[in-house]
Formats: sequence, C-alpha cells, structure tokens
Amino acid sequence: MWGDPESGQVSDLIYGRGERISGVIFTLGPGHWFGASKAWKPLYDQHRFYYLVQGSLAVHDPESGEVAVASPGQAITWRGARYHFGYNVGDDEAVVLDWFAPPDRGLDVPEIATMPATRELAEVRGGSYELLGAWPDRRPEILARRFCDGGPVTVDGEAALHFVQGSRKPLLVSVLSSSSQLTAGRFRLAAGTHSEPEKHPGDEVVYALSGRLHVHLPERGEWFELNRLDCLYLPEGTAHEYWSYGADSVTGVFCVAPSYR
Repeated sequence: MWGDPESGQVSDLIYGRGERISGVIFTLGPGHWFGASKAWKPLYDQHRFYYLVQGSLAVHDPESGEVAVASPGQAITWRGARYHFGYNVGDDEAVVLDWFAPPDRGLDVPEIATMPATRELAEVRGGSYELLGAWPDRRPEILARRFCDGGPVTVDGEAALHFVQGSRKPLLVSVLSSSSQLTAGRFRLAAGTHSEPEKHPGDEVVYALSGRLHVHLPERGEWFELNRLDCLYLPEGTAHEYWSYGADSVTGVFCVAPSYR
C-alpha cells in the first residue's frame, strides 16, 4: 500500500522489481486519488507509462497544471522530474499497468526511505488556467509542447508508431511511447496464429490483456501461458515468439527498458 491518509492511498501489486524494469499494477477505487503529504511525495525523475486496463484515470502535474485523462486502451505517459497526482474519475475501479525507467531506488531500499530527500511541492495549480479563452485554438501548440517537454499526454492507437514485425507471419506492433529509457506498446494476435522470433537489447515485461497468450522461447524450448493480467519477464537478448492457441484473438501490452532495438 502506497501513501497515507493525507496523500491518499494506492493499492500496488508488484510482480517483481529488477535493476532495469519492474512489473507493477496499481488500482484506485471509485472516487479514490493520490497526491502528496509530508511523508509521501510522488516525484520521480523517470520516463513513466500508465496503461489503463479498466476504469478512468486522470494524471495531474500539480506544479504546471497539466492534466491528462485516459480510458481503457489508452495510456498516459510523461518524462522528467515531475510531481504527479492521480484520480479515479469514473464509476469503476481503475486498473493501471505501471511502468517506469530508470529505477527510482536500489532494490533493497524501501520507497518511504527516499522521501525525506525529495524536494517539497511548490504551489498547486489545478489546471492550465492561461488557456482559458483560447481552447481548442491552442490545442495543437500545447500538445506539441508537451510531447517535446515530456509533460503528461494521453496516447492511444491513433497516436501510435506502428511496425510490422516479421515477414512470413507479420505482427502489427503499436508503440505508444518511446525514449532512450523505455519503450511501451501493444499488439494483437488473431486466433490460431503466432509471431516470428524477436529479441531486444533491453529487458521486457509483457502482460496479457485478453485471450490466452503463449510465449515460446525457441532457443530454450520453453513455453509460458499467460491469462488476463498475467505478466512475463524476458531478460535482454531472449528470443521469443507470441502464440495464440485458442479460438479467440489475443491482446498484449509490453514494455522494454532501456532500448527496444
């Protein structure tokens, strides 16, 4: 459990933490939120990526006033040393895949131990008030600035960078966010199909979102079966294939840190 009554509290499910990448899910009940307190300060100098599996989430930079909102199938991403607050703005429990790089602390250091050295929060701004009277006229300018400056933005399939992985069994991979520290995206397999082998120069975490995802490691002869919200860690350089054995299509979301290729 992250936080305290003053900061709001978040339920974290940690599959595992490594030196490069972690497998984390957090949940917020309807009306729940997290912010800052004297003991808990959500400020990290990282590339962060929140993928919405269920519910609705707003991420708020309280110092700039920037706010991004995501629904299922969308993600909120940002970079740099920024405070961020989170709010469940819907009627369902929010379920969020939480990825970040580089790590914020050593593997043997509890997060609360890092908080005394974190700078205090400046004045809280509830929004970008300077844009009142000029919206949506300035929307293209603001979105372009946020992408360049690393501010929180909502990304989905329309904003994705698409790749075709393989030639004999092509797989459409949609990258939603990518930097020198982290690349995250999603893919879909039709029923009864599989991808060609691939490997990355970074560590990968993959989650199954729908269907049954099988991951085959051809160089090792190993197989893994992932059901909804199951997570698999693949170390750097591990050749792997994605398979859909069942009668339904499979959707997966992945993150690679630090480098995708």
